[in-house]
Amino acid sequence: MASLALWSITGYQSLFWQQKAKKGKGKPEMVKETHKQLLQDIHQHHINIQNREIYLHGNYSYDSEEPCIEYRMATTFIKNLQLLDGINNNGIIVHMHTGGGDWLDGMAIYNAVRFAKSPITFITYGRATSMSGVILQAADLRILTEDSEIMLHHGSIGVDGNSISVKSAIETNEANCKRMLELFALRAVRANYFKEKDYTTQQIVKYINKKLEQKSDWYLSAKEAIHYGFADGILGEGKYNNLDKLRYDKKTRIRKQ
Repeated sequence: MASLALWSITGYQSLFWQQKAKKGKGKPEMVKETHKQLLQDIHQHHINIQNREIYLHGNYSYDSEEPCIEYRMATTFIKNLQLLDGINNNGIIVHMHTGGGDWLDGMAIYNAVRFAKSPITFITYGRATSMSGVILQAADLRILTEDSEIMLHHGSIGVDGNSISVKSAIETNEANCKRMLELFALRAVRANYFKEKDYTTQQIVKYINKKLEQKSDWYLSAKEAIHYGFADGILGEGKYNNLDKLRYDKKTRIRKQ
């Protein structure tokens, strides 16, 4: 806890001197130190306090593949989000590059985004597959890079133990899958594709579930994801042609229908 408090103090100090440097003020050695602190914040703590940006990805491990969504990613993200949300309620941009992972750690990130007072934009690089696709649905503005993809599927589990514990694990997994379908449907209900069909949220849930039963893993290009309402736009296209225009000014209200 002490290390977090110390980091928060240095983070605020860094923000102060970053603002000074941006205005052309401050001693050259202090500006140089500010740049060094900025690099440290980005690469070690996954945050740019000055620009209100967070980097969401797995912890580096050079002897294995990216670990995807797990408790270290979730706890680091929640700390960074609460730090920026506590400074003010201006827009936050999250740069996400990760795949699937643990359901509960992913939902911790999802709920933190929905609970934040600041409007939050997610920019997806490469992929938003499985759990990271679910997390994307929490954002007030969901932006994909041109060549990224989204993938939906029913969550998988590995279980052991006696028949009672296995049955309980299966029931929990089925409940999580139902929740996942609902989260996608709650955002997709605004898509023109489903508006034209006059689909309710529950009808969209059934539509998505049928797709997953047919395909198991449902892959969508960036444009297809927008078509079905799983994303809002593509970075560099239309009104999303620069980062300044991606800072949303209000929270998106997600209502059950």
